[in-house]
Amino acid sequence: MADDIPYVIINPNSNGGKTGKELDYILSTCKRVFGDFNFKVTRKLGDGVFLAKEAKEAGFKTIVAIGGDGTLNEVSNVVANTDIKVGLVARGGSCDAHQTHGIPRKLEDALEIVAGGYNERFPLGLARGDTDRYFIDMTDAAFTGAAADADATFGWEWLPADFRYGLIAMKIALFNFRPVPSKIVVDDQIREVDVSAFAVGLSDVLAGFQILPGNHPRRNEFGVLIAKDLKGLRLIYNMLRALKGKHLKNKKHIEVLWGRNVVIESEKPMTWEAEGEIYSRKSTRVEIEYLPNAINLIIPEGWQYDTIIEEKPKLVSRIKARIN
Repeated sequence: MADDIPYVIINPNSNGGKTGKELDYILSTCKRVFGDFNFKVTRKLGDGVFLAKEAKEAGFKTIVAIGGDGTLNEVSNVVANTDIKVGLVARGGSCDAHQTHGIPRKLEDALEIVAGGYNERFPLGLARGDTDRYFIDMTDAAFTGAAADADATFGWEWLPADFRYGLIAMKIALFNFRPVPSKIVVDDQIREVDVSAFAVGLSDVLAGFQILPGNHPRRNEFGVLIAKDLKGLRLIYNMLRALKGKHLKNKKHIEVLWGRNVVIESEKPMTWEAEGEIYSRKSTRVEIEYLPNAINLIIPEGWQYDTIIEEKPKLVSRIKARIN
C-alpha cells in the first residue's frame, strides 16, 4: 500500500508560520488531488530528516515536501541516490529550488504536478565540512553564510523572507564581516584570495538574488561564485546589484568558475549553509563534490531549464494553463 500513495511532510513554521495556519486547507487540497495519502507535520528543525527516513523505511515511493528550501533540503538528504520520487510544493519564503524547477506557487497547481508523477533525475552537490550535507540548489559561505546564520535567530518572521534576509545581510556587511584569506581549487583552477562571498550552485538564485545568472541543473557542472576584497558599503552595493545579476560586471572583485570538484581552505572557519540549513561552522577545509543523477524530482513536463529568469513566469503560466 505504501508504494501507491504519497507521504506528505508539512513544515507548519515555513513562510513565517503561515503554513501552519493553512494546515486544514492544505490537507483538504491534498485529499482532493491525491485521494489517499499519509502525512506528518514537522515540529522543529531537522524533523524533515527524521520523517523522510520514516517514509523511506516504510516503503513509500513518493515523498512530498511542503515548505521552503530547508524542508526540501532535509528530504533530499534522506532520498539521495535512491529511486524515491520527491514532490516539491512551495510554502516558504524564497523557495529558490521551486523556482529553479518551475513549480507554481499555487498549492493546487503544485499538487497536480506531483499527482501527474512526471519525474527526471537531477544532480546533487555533496559538501563535507563539520558534517556531510547534500544540497539540491546552492551552498554558500563567508558573508552570505554569516547572514544565513544570523537569519535563523533574528526574529521579525512577519517580514517577507527575502526582505528580512536583505536587512540582516546589510547589517552583517556593515558591522561584522571581514574577508577571509582562502585557497580555492575548482577542478584544476586555483585562486588564492580574501573571500567576501563564496557560492557553489546548481542553479542561479539564492534568497531571491541572481547569484549565478544563467546557471541551471542541466549544465552538468557547478557554477562557483568568488567575491573577493569586498566589505562594508562596497559589499552592500554589490549585493544589491546581485538582485538583477549585475554584480558580475565587477570583474575586479567577482569571478565565476565552472567545475565538478571544489575545495576551499580558509585561514579561519567560515559558516556554511545549504538551503537555509547550517552544516559547518568549525572547519577550515570544505570539499564539495558534484553528483550526477543523484535525486529523482517530480517536475512539470516540458520545463525548460535554460529559460532566462525574466521569461520563467511566462513558462510557468503556460504550464499552469495546461494543468487546468
